[in-house]
Amino acid sequence: MFRITILIFQTSLLCLYLFLSPMSGRAMQFEKNIGNDWATVSLFDSGVRAEPISNLIEAINTGEYQKIHAVLIVKGGRIIVEEYFHGYNRDKPHQIRSATKSIGSILVGIAIDKGYISSPEQHITHYFKNKSIDSDSRAKEVTIKSLLTMTSGFDCDDHRGESFQCERAMYKTDDWVSFALNIPMTHYPGEQWAYNSSSLILLSEIIHQTSGMPVERFADKFLMGPLGIADFKWGFSPQGIVWFGGNASVRPRDMAKLGQMCLDNGTWKNRQIVSKAWLEESTRLHAYSEYGMGYGYLWWRGKQLIKNRFIEAFWAQGNGGQVIFICPELDIVAVFTGGNYNSMLELQFMGMLINYIIPSMLPPTPEITFINLGRQVMDTLAGSYRCNDLSLDLSVDGDSMTCQLAGLISRLRFKNRDRFYLPNHVFGDMNGKIIKDEQGNVTRLLIQGAFSDLVFKPSN
Repeated sequence: MFRITILIFQTSLLCLYLFLSPMSGRAMQFEKNIGNDWATVSLFDSGVRAEPISNLIEAINTGEYQKIHAVLIVKGGRIIVEEYFHGYNRDKPHQIRSATKSIGSILVGIAIDKGYISSPEQHITHYFKNKSIDSDSRAKEVTIKSLLTMTSGFDCDDHRGESFQCERAMYKTDDWVSFALNIPMTHYPGEQWAYNSSSLILLSEIIHQTSGMPVERFADKFLMGPLGIADFKWGFSPQGIVWFGGNASVRPRDMAKLGQMCLDNGTWKNRQIVSKAWLEESTRLHAYSEYGMGYGYLWWRGKQLIKNRFIEAFWAQGNGGQVIFICPELDIVAVFTGGNYNSMLELQFMGMLINYIIPSMLPPTPEITFINLGRQVMDTLAGSYRCNDLSLDLSVDGDSMTCQLAGLISRLRFKNRDRFYLPNHVFGDMNGKIIKDEQGNVTRLLIQGAFSDLVFKPSN
């Protein structure tokens, strides 16, 4: 009883502190280095409910969310939450892995805005006439746009089979541009989405050729400099070419600057950094990943049902949990860094957003009323289902059903005979629909979660 009382007291203090302070005690010790780039405001003054945020910080501190290094939330252009964990702080740059891709997308847009590149519809062969290119005629049809949308048609998909197999093969070569140009083709450009990081060396080289500047200098002049980002570090190829595929490092506060600039239609401090037209085009839906998540020009995008309301957003995402999340309708930018490399736990940012952060900004809703389906109906649902490499197993446990999804176990709750609710702290709570044939056999489970639409089919 004494231990429970202490825990309640500690949680109450944390909740009160979050109400009154724009950042935590861990962040406050670096107050002297704030500078003038960001204003801060308390949760109370921002209109955000403190309790869900307090519960989130407690969940991180107790290990429910693992290897989280930073959580930073900006609303209305002001920091309302800034938390660091495991020895990280606001002055320490963090590797952002594939979140670098979205920054590359911004730079391509700037190059087009300034007339260095005429159009995303241009064929890339125009820029590599001095390089040998795969003889497959489809390779000559690859455009800048197909590279940006991951629909180039190259036989390179680091989300399938052995992880990062294509990327690792590139690392073993001295000339990444030649490697990328000569990956065999499997599809006509524009037909098939495939996560191809290797080909993004071609985009940075095109900016280099057309602008006459190394990309790091181009970025400093037109993006990082105007945003006041002084310590952005790129990853380079063996030939010294910036690689948009990953490996850049930057401070979380500067990640938030990039996100806020995008939220504000390409402006920062009343200066147009990249055109509103490019951001609208690059962050709209152009393709779907194999798991039903939307993709733009090197930006992820999707929608999620939260408190009876569909919330739309777009975001940059890198291996390990490096995220710049932008939600215009809620006027927020959320930044996450973490150390969950090559793990499903890199998606914990989804659970933090869906279960805690976004609900703190929405009006409370009545609790959902659930029903008991009965053993016979549940028996028809029990079994294994798959969505590509993602497995979902349903089993009857007394008068309820247990769900195992990607190794996480939770109880399925039914809204009616066809719709269910699936609590999940990693992917975020999900909503599902059961599709049956005329004989009453389950043919599909449609699950709306993690800002994507997943289709699971019986695996037997």
